[in-house]
Amino acid sequence: MEELREGDIAVAGIPFDTTCGSRQGARFGPRGIREGSLHFVYQMDALNKGEKTMINAVTGEEVRFPFRDILRDTGDLTVYPADVEHTSECVRAGVEEMVSRGAFPVLLGGDHYVTFPAVEGFERAWKKKKSDPRLGYIHIDSHLDLSDDTEVWGKHYHGSTARRVSELDSFSAENMVWIGASGGFVSRDRWDFLRNSGAVQFSVDDMNALGISEVVNRAVTRASEGCDSVYVTIDIDVVDHAFAPGTGSYVYGGIPSFQFLQLMDGLRSVPAGALDLVEVAPPLDPTGTTSRLAATGLIRFLLPKISGR
Repeated sequence: MEELREGDIAVAGIPFDTTCGSRQGARFGPRGIREGSLHFVYQMDALNKGEKTMINAVTGEEVRFPFRDILRDTGDLTVYPADVEHTSECVRAGVEEMVSRGAFPVLLGGDHYVTFPAVEGFERAWKKKKSDPRLGYIHIDSHLDLSDDTEVWGKHYHGSTARRVSELDSFSAENMVWIGASGGFVSRDRWDFLRNSGAVQFSVDDMNALGISEVVNRAVTRASEGCDSVYVTIDIDVVDHAFAPGTGSYVYGGIPSFQFLQLMDGLRSVPAGALDLVEVAPPLDPTGTTSRLAATGLIRFLLPKISGR
């Protein structure tokens, strides 16, 4: 990562799905998302005509060429299949280095557990910058991921990520926001944690009632209030299975693809210091739809950062 500079966007894959409690395949997510991003090249035919600007046909947003030279694909972080401890330390160290160098990590999972060591690395870097940082967290997912302990996985698997983040020194539940819960059932202790901790949840019903823009505005306000930076994690299963079948722990009743893209546009307003997108499992979607949707969402999020001046 020696080539990283202040202000760079550092893309890194985390091809690890050992803690996935259902259908595996997310270890192929980084490759799938990268391949899905290639379709954007075909939309840039204006470059062949020497034009300097393209227009979003829906929003009217301008995209200027050439792109700023700040996007760096650093490859995949080292993982050890079936070894959660060593993989976690590699993820922590990788993210810590990116943030310490002033880069903005965009991490491609991998199952949702990888978010926890990524957040730990994010926190480590911030503790180098100031003695007592305060950090926010936005969790976009059809699940709450608030499991505390299980007989099979213990305290560290893809269903415990948010619970473990809440226990870190720099994070407070008052600055943690959940977006996108869409179904299923949770145990009483998880529900009580969410309701009594001071955290905020916006379910799919809330998103439909309030609108994407209002939900994002409220989430940003809560997650960033008094904070130095915010970590954003996105589980692709927030999208309904009809639009994103390539994921391991799907539930029905999620948001459609157009709302997902609106959400990714809205997240541009978050004072984020890092972002990940996880649980894309290409083997479960031979059409490639899920990978391409994930890539499109990331491109939509990043365009204002990389668009030429």
